[in-house]
Amino acid sequence: MYKSVLSIAIGSLFLSGCASINTGGWKDSIGLSSEGSASLQQSYEDQFSRSLYATVGIGPSRMEPDASELPGLDQDDRVEPAGQITVGADLYKHLSIEAHSADLGSAGFSPGGRLNYHVNGVSALIYAGGNRDRFRRQGLSAYGRVGYGFLENTAIGNVPILEENRSNLLIGAGLEYMTPIGVGLRAEAFSFDQDAQYAQLALMYRTGKKQSKALPKLSAAPKIVVEPKIQPVVAAALPPPQLVSALPKPDRCTGLNGVLDGVNFQNNSAELTGDSTLVLSDVAYILSTCEKVQVEVSAHTDSVGPASYNQELSERRANSVIDYLETRGLSRNRLSISAFGESSPIETNTTSEGRALNRRVELYAR
Repeated sequence: MYKSVLSIAIGSLFLSGCASINTGGWKDSIGLSSEGSASLQQSYEDQFSRSLYATVGIGPSRMEPDASELPGLDQDDRVEPAGQITVGADLYKHLSIEAHSADLGSAGFSPGGRLNYHVNGVSALIYAGGNRDRFRRQGLSAYGRVGYGFLENTAIGNVPILEENRSNLLIGAGLEYMTPIGVGLRAEAFSFDQDAQYAQLALMYRTGKKQSKALPKLSAAPKIVVEPKIQPVVAAALPPPQLVSALPKPDRCTGLNGVLDGVNFQNNSAELTGDSTLVLSDVAYILSTCEKVQVEVSAHTDSVGPASYNQELSERRANSVIDYLETRGLSRNRLSISAFGESSPIETNTTSEGRALNRRVELYAR
């Protein structure tokens, strides 16, 4: 009867531990947290690390020696106070190993005599629950035990010993609660084959050193001041002269605001390329239909070369555009220039593509 109750208790203890243990742990703290790098650093330091521990426990034992071959002896004392000492090592988050030695007391026989029980053994502990991932397994955890015990019996009085130093399968289960300072409590039960069972409440201390990992510092991306890129003017095919008067003049004039796409110059020069003059011819034709519109032409360069040279180059290029528009019939009074050199980039000057975009001419019809 007692053995059945103990088996049920061990099974219930293990299952309840697996079902009720807090599964917060290190994985949740970094897998679902959004508290930033400080929380990540703290979580890393709180994760499992290998450690050593020791326990000292006391509790009741129950001994059931096989006396069937000892005629004339009746067992009259089965339950005794017992104690155990243990040393162990946490190898992995789910596995620890232990060496333990237990004095289980003695079974009494009548007439006169007792049989002492002492068990030395080694065990593997399989941990369950989220707290097994934490440093020193902080919090509440459950575990199952399987191992090997070496049972030593010594007789007091007239009790013949049939077997000495027997080896036995050792099974058990327990609950463990660890505090952040490494001191904890265990409640556990063991069964040594069919001869002895033992339950104890143990005080334990677990060592360990927190892991520390410096998080990589994220350098801020370089900030590039980029002005909004204005839709480039696309030179459209000019309509026949007889249709010009039918076009909506305000829309055509308003559209001439932004970068003049296709207006370029010879290298380090203010001389317009052939394609540029074709674009400007179309622009001049449109502006000729907007007689009341004032036109501002601004020129920009990339950052290659001295800033003073780039400023002077942008002034010459702006004047080249004005001069060409004047040759196409626009009054000089309607035209003005501004030059910015390299001071107002719209892209980075560290790449050839960016520099090409920065070398630009803009036109604003007002």
